[in-house]
Amino acid sequence: MSEILVNDDATGLMDEYPEIAGEFAAIETVEPHFIDQQIRLTEISSPTFAEHERSAAFLAMLTDVGVTNAVADEQGNVLGEIRGDEAGPKLLITAHLDTVFDADTDVTVRPDGAVLRGPGICDDDRGLAAVLAAARALVSVRDRLGGTVLIGANVGEEGKGDLAGIAAIMDTHEFDAFITVDGGTPDRLVTRGTGCISYVVEFVGPGGHAFGDFGRPSAIHAAARATSGIIDLDVPEDPKTVFNVGVLRGGVTETAIGFSCHMEIDLRSTDRAELDDLDAQVRQITAAAVDTENERSDLSAGAVTFEMTQTVAIPTGSQDQGAPIVRAALAGMAGAGMNPTVGNPSTTDANIPMSRGVQAVCMPGGGIGQNMHSLEEWFDTTDSFRGPQAIFLTALLAVGYGDRQPLLQHN
Repeated sequence: MSEILVNDDATGLMDEYPEIAGEFAAIETVEPHFIDQQIRLTEISSPTFAEHERSAAFLAMLTDVGVTNAVADEQGNVLGEIRGDEAGPKLLITAHLDTVFDADTDVTVRPDGAVLRGPGICDDDRGLAAVLAAARALVSVRDRLGGTVLIGANVGEEGKGDLAGIAAIMDTHEFDAFITVDGGTPDRLVTRGTGCISYVVEFVGPGGHAFGDFGRPSAIHAAARATSGIIDLDVPEDPKTVFNVGVLRGGVTETAIGFSCHMEIDLRSTDRAELDDLDAQVRQITAAAVDTENERSDLSAGAVTFEMTQTVAIPTGSQDQGAPIVRAALAGMAGAGMNPTVGNPSTTDANIPMSRGVQAVCMPGGGIGQNMHSLEEWFDTTDSFRGPQAIFLTALLAVGYGDRQPLLQHN
């Protein structure tokens, strides 16, 4: 962990201002209420591109804790403000509203002692609950804030959402630093963003009878050739670069030549140049696979063609370890009793501001989560209050409070 400077000391801030210590303690007291909110939000289905019902519920909750001027935009992004000194810096804090689960998924939460089980209970409904709890505490001390905290939730973080929610907020709002609350590891601070490129590839061919028309090109065989070429690629371990053919489906029966095949590819790297190189190789392999299938086939009934559509283009990003928002987050997490460490790179909403030159980190929401993106997802509420406590202290250090100067500089 980076050294915490005297000016960054969150414990000293609480010693200096009793009202801060009081609100810090109150976060633990009211945590059961926000766990209930977390459950309520989880049980509202919220697939990417269909977050509006959960957005409306979160907007009401945000308003209830006293955040002013809270509104939802057309996409479903929710944003309000906790206004302090208007001449001071602005900090944006959000969690994401969408999940990877479709609308038909049973999202009922099943309590099991301190553990809550249900799809989305951690990713990212814990983040949403932590944002609400931190917002309540910040509202209580807003009169002496040295800057303004914009706070809410965004859509479009998962999969094909392409981080469109936070990108839209950045297009319409100005702020000096950003915190996204996400993840189920209580001590992990993310300061580097893994870039991501994804494709949907549609292969189409003439089809035919597997025996009578043997020799015609197959859309499925072309996709299989492409898959084989991709999985044989060599990629570096450092910077970490990965690929995945996550979906491959097509055809109607074993006695029919495949007339269509659908393929979905995910490419990621912490290095932009490596990601671009991997992207170029995958596109070349896919085109060559179709060419090979056609060259080896009878084209009298037609050839296999393909359409490759990019669905995600998330930039890489990196935050200097000495940046004010990193210092504030490390100090805030330590002040809440965590043992903060700078974790491995990840793809989060922080990628977008980092790629645009705005300070950004991803903080945990408290508690421990496992099996994210699966039907067996669970969240352990033990000491979960530490997440919103850390966010509360981080925000105060970032924008300043009372006579304590902000770590952020207002641009």
